[in-house]
Amino acid sequence: MGIDQTMSDFDQMQYQAKAVQLLARITQTKKIPNALLFSGNINTGKKQAAFLFAKGCNCIEGKDLGCSSCNSCCKIDANSHPDIRVIDLVKEKKNISISQIREMASSICTKPNEAKFRMVLILNSDTMNTQAQNALLKMLEEPPEKTFFILTTSQESRLLPTIRSRCQDIVFKPLSDTFIEQYLKKHFKIDDTLCHIASRTAGSDLKKAMMYSGVQKETTTINWVEKRKWLLVTLEAIVKSNPQQSISKGLMLSAHLSNHKNLMNDSIAIITTFFRDLMVFKFHPKKIVNLDFYDTFADINQKIPQNVFLKWSEEWIQTEKRVLQNSSIRLTLDRFFLKIVTNKGHLDI
Repeated sequence: MGIDQTMSDFDQMQYQAKAVQLLARITQTKKIPNALLFSGNINTGKKQAAFLFAKGCNCIEGKDLGCSSCNSCCKIDANSHPDIRVIDLVKEKKNISISQIREMASSICTKPNEAKFRMVLILNSDTMNTQAQNALLKMLEEPPEKTFFILTTSQESRLLPTIRSRCQDIVFKPLSDTFIEQYLKKHFKIDDTLCHIASRTAGSDLKKAMMYSGVQKETTTINWVEKRKWLLVTLEAIVKSNPQQSISKGLMLSAHLSNHKNLMNDSIAIITTFFRDLMVFKFHPKKIVNLDFYDTFADINQKIPQNVFLKWSEEWIQTEKRVLQNSSIRLTLDRFFLKIVTNKGHLDI
């Protein structure tokens, strides 16, 4: 099973039944909106739903979400339909540029080649820079004939209000921890504890959960099962060591993380579970994420007061925000690990 096929279209669309039913009702009316905004967490089926909708709008057999057998549906499934346009981030670029939008505008200035309704799908639309959004806005105000736009986003607030106001919003619900855990158990031969850990570390992202559980080894050179354990062992050593050793270990971890910026988001997700588990363990020990570190959290909870965990968690939340806002990673992390020692004080551990 490849990284782009973590869940079958059928499974995804079943989970997103409410959104899919709404799209089916729209195709039934044949009153296709000029623009739709598919909002929700990443990897929740938005792209797949967009193609289902395009099939429904153009199905020769008149099926609400396509028949998958007529000429039009087959072309859409094969990514060979001349009237289906897709825009996404260019590799190694952080933004969808105005040149991409202008190129698209030029390509759709004439009537559709053969479709009843032409689709322009803009994936990760929240990554459009301001110039690109303003260029798109002009097309949304005066859309080409028989053309509709679908924008997908996981951060709707980054889109201009004027763009959002011109789109019909379709919300895709996040995948639940339980759903992802059961999916991993059903489709892969990994133990229950790892399914639990991976599903809760990844949030609602199934692809991430598969990566953290080690079932997507072909997509990364990093063994995230071992990487997670290493990070947690390192954090344990930092919080349990004497102040001088804690500072040294913390600054070494800071240097390591800042030298591997491509791994930063996943490292942050794992570190977040560590500080969460410290807070949770005293009250609900069976609710921690990292069940394989149960004894570690029990030991730390016996030696360090709960109010210290609260301070650490508050500091980590602020640190995470700064890192994601592109502050200096090294300086930000150095500051955090120094704060760890300061907040811990002179505890005898």
